[in-house]
Amino acid sequence: MKKKNTIFALSSAYGKAGVSVFRISGPDALDILKKLSKKKKFTPNVMQYSDIYHPLTNELLDSCMVVFFKAPKSYTGEDTVELFTHGSIAVIDAVYDALSKFETARIAEPGEFTKRAFLNDKLDLTQVEAISDLIEAETESQRKLALNNTNGQLSKLYNLWRDKLVKILAWYEASIDFSDDEMPINVIDQNNKNLEDVINEIEKHIKTSSVAQLIKYGLDIAIIGKPNVGKSSLFNKIIGQNKAIVSNIAGTTRDVIDAIIDVDGFKINLSDTAGLNSKTNDKIEKKGIKKALEKAQKADIKIYVIDNLKSFDSKQVDKDTIVLLNKIDKKSYKKIPDGILPISVKDNSNWKKFWNLLTFKIKEKMEMSSDATLTQQRYKNTLESVLMFLKTALTEQEIDLKVENLRLATDAIGSITGRVYFNELLDEIFSSFCLGK
Repeated sequence: MKKKNTIFALSSAYGKAGVSVFRISGPDALDILKKLSKKKKFTPNVMQYSDIYHPLTNELLDSCMVVFFKAPKSYTGEDTVELFTHGSIAVIDAVYDALSKFETARIAEPGEFTKRAFLNDKLDLTQVEAISDLIEAETESQRKLALNNTNGQLSKLYNLWRDKLVKILAWYEASIDFSDDEMPINVIDQNNKNLEDVINEIEKHIKTSSVAQLIKYGLDIAIIGKPNVGKSSLFNKIIGQNKAIVSNIAGTTRDVIDAIIDVDGFKINLSDTAGLNSKTNDKIEKKGIKKALEKAQKADIKIYVIDNLKSFDSKQVDKDTIVLLNKIDKKSYKKIPDGILPISVKDNSNWKKFWNLLTFKIKEKMEMSSDATLTQQRYKNTLESVLMFLKTALTEQEIDLKVENLRLATDAIGSITGRVYFNELLDEIFSSFCLGK
């Protein structure tokens, strides 16, 4: 029996839509298309209209658009067919049934199309993981960050470092086999200089990971303050819905309430926290206060809300804190200290000033530079190991040990892009992909 090397899957979402997209990839993709359409010839890369039929019953399934991509000029690097059918559940189920009747084809595993693209050298691992990030992107900044990496920006950088290290490694290995008279003058000194340059570049690159990670996972903002100062009202106003309960009863908010919002293209994880009531004896409220303080400590930005100047606690304030004096619609002040913004959540007094200040602080932390590409924790961990190997190689006096540490560093960088890879790593990466990708 012929091995089932051809795979198929629905690449669009299952359900009602204008169009549904099926993808078929493998050596029998074109043959399957010919049998489905009852046509003998298809010009590569040209979309055309065609009826498609069930291979066993000859029943008409749909009238749709089809396209054939001839290897290696396809996403997977294999012969690939895409069917653009009408987007009804009945059509989707009928096409799935038809494709399952071909003995040489099987349904694709999650991420298998992209895995084949990697194995056929159409993508490296940084591009693969960037595609996953692009699929998951919720904001404009996440889209831009992922798109930079799908275009190979990150892999070019890592491959450049690897190529430099391979050259350095080659000269060190040559120094083992040849005498000093046979080697170019000062080759070891130049090697050390080149090695220092790579170390400095990697260290600089790792520093950009904090910005890239914030863009990918979101910036954490915590609203803190004593009970009944208007924290929940502020939270609801920012997210645009009444998610947090608002009342005059102290301790209404006893746990952290979270919401994810998009502010100027950046993902924000906003948290409303329990009131900081030092006088409470309620065990549950105390737990809520403890969680509030923990949330505030981990937050990238804090919004500290007070409703009178006497309750102001400078211990809650640092350079990343916005201090709001709320409820100025109820009470006026002759003088308000610098650094405290008077506001009324109820009647919108100074709301624009607050929003401008908040967005300024967000952009200050999140603004993406062209260097901010290190999105995966795997990359950071690996590069930190690379630095350890390179610094050891730089200080090591024995040439053999220098060479060994350089080899380890070179292989480690190769594992990021996939030049050196392990099956366990591939399984973990591709298992997170959706079916049909």
